[in-house]
Formats: sequence, C-alpha cells, structure tokens
Amino acid sequence: MRKENLKYFSELLKEFQEESDRGAALVGGALIDSRLKRILISHLINSKIIKELFGGANAPLGSLSSRLKLCFCLGLITELEYKEVNYIRKIRNGFARQEYGLKFSDSPVCDYTSHLRANTPDGKRFSESIWQRNYYEYIVRDEQALVSIRYYIVNNPAQ
Repeated sequence: MRKENLKYFSELLKEFQEESDRGAALVGGALIDSRLKRILISHLINSKIIKELFGGANAPLGSLSSRLKLCFCLGLITELEYKEVNYIRKIRNGFARQEYGLKFSDSPVCDYTSHLRANTPDGKRFSESIWQRNYYEYIVRDEQALVSIRYYIVNNPAQ
C-alpha cells in the first residue's frame, strides 16, 4: 500500500471506530458503495455516459443495490461477497430509515449481523459480537512491521 493510501486508510479507520452505531453503518455502507462504483468504472471505457450511469439515485447504477447486483453478475465479486454486502446494505438502510435509537444489538440489525461471516473463512462464528467498537488497530509504519504482520497472518491460524 502506498504511503498516502496508508495514511488515508489509517485516518479513516480511526474516525470510523469513533462513530456511533448509526454512523458506523452509514459510513461503512458508503465505503462499500464507493468501492463497488470504482470496481465497475474500472471495467468501463472512458466515456461521458459513465456520469449518466452513476449520476444520482435514479440513474441505472445510482444505488448500492444496482451496483452490487451488476458486480456479482459480471463475476467481479463472489457469491459470498454479494450476500455479505447485501446484508450490510440492509443494515445501512435500517439505520438510514429509522429516526433514532437503533443499535447493532436491536432486531433486525442483530439478525442481519448474525449472517455476516466473511471474516471467518471456515464459516465458524465468534462467540462474541463481530462489531468491536473502538478496537485499536496497529498502523504499519515500515517494511519490517509489514513483514511481521504478514508472518502473523499466515501463521496465526495454526495456533
């Protein structure tokens, strides 16, 4: 990851972790929506028509739902990723449509989060909540730290 991208991601992650449940759901949904848009645009020719496709909620690709479906149908994301993002979309919409008081522990949000499993490739669920509020993330500051983290990621599942 380039230094400027790492700085951006670190600042974004710090801000994200300080969000309320509503803020985390809305920001998380927006990040995924933006990523899907970037994925789709990277597969399109450079044309003025792109603005028409993505420009607003009534545009053919103006919603998270339409972008998600097209990414899946084009084979740009897996079926698991499609299902996960669809649950995240439902969570985001729940927070966006309820005026106040909704938490990750409330139904149906809690029901949707119980279906998320992308962080567990073997499909096993954690016994505690998947949502770790204000969890401290380590910032990779140099090549040696990156090598150490990669080693940990590769070898940790064996422990």
